[in-house]
Amino acid sequence: MGSQQKAWYETESLKSLYIKASSNAMRNYHGPIVSPKTTFTGTNSLIDFANHLGSFLSAEDKRVLLVVDKDLPKFGEKVAETLKTMKQIDSRIFSNVLPEVPRSTVMEAVEVCNEYDPKAIIAIGGGSAMDTAKMILLLYEKPEINLNNLMAPSYLGLRKKVYILAAIPTTSGTGSETTFIAVVTDTDREPPKKTEVVLYELCPDFVVLHTDFVKTMPPYLTMGTGMDALAHAMGSYVLTMSTEYTDINNLKAIQMILDYLPRAIKRGNDLEARSKMQLGSYIAGIGFGNVSGGVEHGLGHSFGALFHAHHGVCVALYLSISLAFQSKATDRFKDLAKVFKIKIEGRQRDEILRELLEKLRAFMKLVGCPLSISELEKPKISREEYMSKMDQMVEYAFDDYTTLSSTRKLDPPTIRWMYEIAYENKLDDIMELFYK
Repeated sequence: MGSQQKAWYETESLKSLYIKASSNAMRNYHGPIVSPKTTFTGTNSLIDFANHLGSFLSAEDKRVLLVVDKDLPKFGEKVAETLKTMKQIDSRIFSNVLPEVPRSTVMEAVEVCNEYDPKAIIAIGGGSAMDTAKMILLLYEKPEINLNNLMAPSYLGLRKKVYILAAIPTTSGTGSETTFIAVVTDTDREPPKKTEVVLYELCPDFVVLHTDFVKTMPPYLTMGTGMDALAHAMGSYVLTMSTEYTDINNLKAIQMILDYLPRAIKRGNDLEARSKMQLGSYIAGIGFGNVSGGVEHGLGHSFGALFHAHHGVCVALYLSISLAFQSKATDRFKDLAKVFKIKIEGRQRDEILRELLEKLRAFMKLVGCPLSISELEKPKISREEYMSKMDQMVEYAFDDYTTLSSTRKLDPPTIRWMYEIAYENKLDDIMELFYK
């Protein structure tokens, strides 16, 4: 990933080809459904997974690399002890997991793998840990691969060295435990840029959803990751690439998040709310992972890379903008309105959309999510500072993978307009994206 290299989706000719390949006709020809093989849920889920792993690995192959968020050593130790006690599986912990997943830290872990020869990799943490684990698998088995050239239909024949990739999420929002996408930061570019690596073989084989791993999340992290899941489901639902399979997942996820995220934030020890948010995030991951993230993700990726705000808050800030923009070209937003209990019969499209955005913004306020860049406190960003990064944000957002899946064609002037609106995010300004 040298300084002059770009990802395939930043190349104009390949952008056009991908957009054509995403048509309904092509998706009837090539439309795989990708998800984990088995997901263990409930209070016995970690034991169930340990039993499975112990039965699968032969005695000479019982070596596991645990990729653990550096702030969560107790979870890595808990999993290591369970595997050792129950099935005599040896573990080694790699904890140099950094936000935004710099490629350099992935290569550190690859060196560990070259010496240790693990037969399973288990991610324990949030999106960064899971993306790191995916990239370790890829670069351990294919160290010479050009990450910029990988797109979903590629097949590399992974799992020759590592037989199993598993995930134990410690947040409820990224959905990375269900997807075949990993985000890595190309630190050779200035400023560094997030690059999406899309490969079916990156989807974890097994997932453990256990409330012990999420019940201590603080309120702000609970809110941010929950809003990420909501943006996954709502942003991808209005894309015309959606299918019946992704629809049922996304709509159910939205309902679960609306019902349980406020409870999980208010009372962290509400294990029913924690469990429901785990599952809501999981099925939102399947829903958006088999379509694409919406425009809000491209805007949020670029904003977050430059200002270092929480990813879930970043995408939430641009969600209303994304919905308004897409809704001019599709009626799919009406299904979202129904989930928010909005009457749609006999009403104009713009009335329905406006009420949907009002209720979405009311929900964001309820859970403590800022409604605009000007309201953001972590970090506080002045208008002058925001505008000074405008050109870079527009360039990065236009070249983001999610731009290719937009229901309406996106161009740099439109993206700039979206960014300009977002600083105050006034509803009348947002609605102009629908009218024009």
